[in-house]
Amino acid sequence: MTTQIPTEDLDPVQPATTSEPLDGVAAPTDPSAPAASIEQADGAPDDDADAEIETGRPPALGKRFFNLRTAISFALGFSIIGFLFTRVQIDVGAIFDWVRQANPWLLAAATLCFYSTFPVRALRWRKLLSNVAQSETVRGGSARRASKLPVLVLSEIIYLGWFANCIVPAKLGDAYRAYLLKVNAGTSFATSIGTILAERIIDVVVLFVLMLLATGLSFGRALPPEVLILLQIGCALVILVGIGLVCMRRLRPLVERVLPQRFHAQYARFENGTLGSFRGMHVVVALTLLAWAGEVARLYLVTLSLGLGGISQSVIVFVALASALMTTLPLTPAGLGFAEGAIVGVFLLAAGAGFAPGVDEHAAASIALLDRAISYWSLIVVGLVAYPLSRRK
Repeated sequence: MTTQIPTEDLDPVQPATTSEPLDGVAAPTDPSAPAASIEQADGAPDDDADAEIETGRPPALGKRFFNLRTAISFALGFSIIGFLFTRVQIDVGAIFDWVRQANPWLLAAATLCFYSTFPVRALRWRKLLSNVAQSETVRGGSARRASKLPVLVLSEIIYLGWFANCIVPAKLGDAYRAYLLKVNAGTSFATSIGTILAERIIDVVVLFVLMLLATGLSFGRALPPEVLILLQIGCALVILVGIGLVCMRRLRPLVERVLPQRFHAQYARFENGTLGSFRGMHVVVALTLLAWAGEVARLYLVTLSLGLGGISQSVIVFVALASALMTTLPLTPAGLGFAEGAIVGVFLLAAGAGFAPGVDEHAAASIALLDRAISYWSLIVVGLVAYPLSRRK
């Protein structure tokens, strides 16, 4: 995680000045102008304020972790897990019996599948940055520089952002990830956040479509109410992001009237980073599907490690996607408590319908424990070592 960035194909990163915006994008004078033709319209005072905004201090993860809000979020997550154990009447000793018999080689393969998704996500992010670079008006703009970063570097930045999401609530790791891209490529923070938002939107839409397909294959018309709730949450998220994308451009005049003048350029960069990402979607969607396939493979290998090979594959797909959907909730770090509840709950519903033979309360809890040990707790353990050693932070 300390790979040096090759510099032979990168333009040198220069600090923001009043004559050139950080990413070649500034506030438009015409609200109806497309993002691809955004040009500088602010005077020198606003540029100075703009540069001041872009040179903020790095997020203090330690300070964020050791505060009341984070403590409350962890308490909420562990309370949900505790409620789950008491509600389902789970015996901890029986869970340990299941875990002890797990095949370590299959668990190692599951871990490999999970961590192999980071280069795939890095390739996708680089594609989104390349898309945004097409709308930059300055040669060698910051999004173009970021799109030339090696996959290994972008993978490390994504990992550190996920690590931050695992220890602090409210998806603050995404902001940290945008800061890291700014530090390593000089990319505007607002532009970086826009590409990350676009990435989240693509993930939610693809995830919801896959969940619908898996639901039809798993439960057919006999849809349990609990599964319906998960689908409703996914549908609500898709509707919200759709409304947000439509309103982002059309409500720009209203936003600019509400925001102080010095934030107009930042909003223009954020808008361009978000909307400008949606090009060449066939490549982006293919990489997204490949990343989600790695997530599903992880859970499938976890079930195989426990000798539960009879579970319907469509159920495994649905559970993997449902738990991933729960991680988007900002109430707890990386959906702590909510993701575990989704895994246990859906597997028990599938077992009751005959789609998960051999799964009882203890087996479902063991799957959740091992799966989250890979997708959540290992991120923290490795991150505690990688974060102090990383040269990207």
